[in-house]
Amino acid sequence: MNWFWLSLVYVLFLVCAELINKVSITDKRIDEVVFGASVQLTTGIFCLFLSFFLGWNFTFSTESVVLFAGMSITYIVAVSMYFRGLKHIDISRVSILSSLGSIWSLIMGLVILREQMTLMKVIGVLCIGAAGVVVSLKKQKVQLDLYTLLILGATVFYALGAVFDKRLNSYGTPLSYITLSFSFVGIGILLVFANRTKAAFKKTFKMMQFWRGILVNGALYSLGFTALFEAYNRGGEVSRLYPITHSTAVMVPILGIVILKERGNVVQKMLATGILLVGLWTIGK
Repeated sequence: MNWFWLSLVYVLFLVCAELINKVSITDKRIDEVVFGASVQLTTGIFCLFLSFFLGWNFTFSTESVVLFAGMSITYIVAVSMYFRGLKHIDISRVSILSSLGSIWSLIMGLVILREQMTLMKVIGVLCIGAAGVVVSLKKQKVQLDLYTLLILGATVFYALGAVFDKRLNSYGTPLSYITLSFSFVGIGILLVFANRTKAAFKKTFKMMQFWRGILVNGALYSLGFTALFEAYNRGGEVSRLYPITHSTAVMVPILGIVILKERGNVVQKMLATGILLVGLWTIGK
């Protein structure tokens, strides 16, 4: 199986996980940042369990430790921003806005990793950017409230995180790296947001919906991200692979409208999804 098909395996699991994330944190009694951190930590635990059967291999060096520290900080910021925005915005809109990270991934892939620039990549990214503008329009003006800005900010850090992932993945097996990265990020968020973690003992940790969500998503993320990092190992470029994985932004809006009944601005969302699909197809060529 080549890198392209592995990235689609990742997409399948992530679509399911994103819907579960939204449903789980809709309850006001569940703290969204603590939930996001717990999903990260649970994913790390699942991967650690799998590594006992599939083997462990990660090389620690001065360079890998420095890169690992940068990766951890980057994802702590990204995950906390993303889940705060997700709680207050329709998943269909969040998914399309998140695809704007493809623009940053192209820039970072070219500048930092020296990946090749192609016309198809540029056209694809422009289409994705146009989709983000369309879904943000309200009465012919771009709407940028706090939670929209949080999602947009998270896309920058997620794209930067993909650069760290590409570099760090070469120091060991995908499963070993995922175990370390998700565990450290999850613990890091719980420590950075200690007040939220402490308050979670009164409500969040008592909710069965919370535990179901993190356990199911821990399994989905562990399998999905193992496929993603194996795709990196098999030749997937950040500037090409990252946008393809965001084809979740095509499926999630449709499922959000159908399953979660997010019927507001349906025509606008579907138009943005269509433009996004063209962009993703182009950038994957």
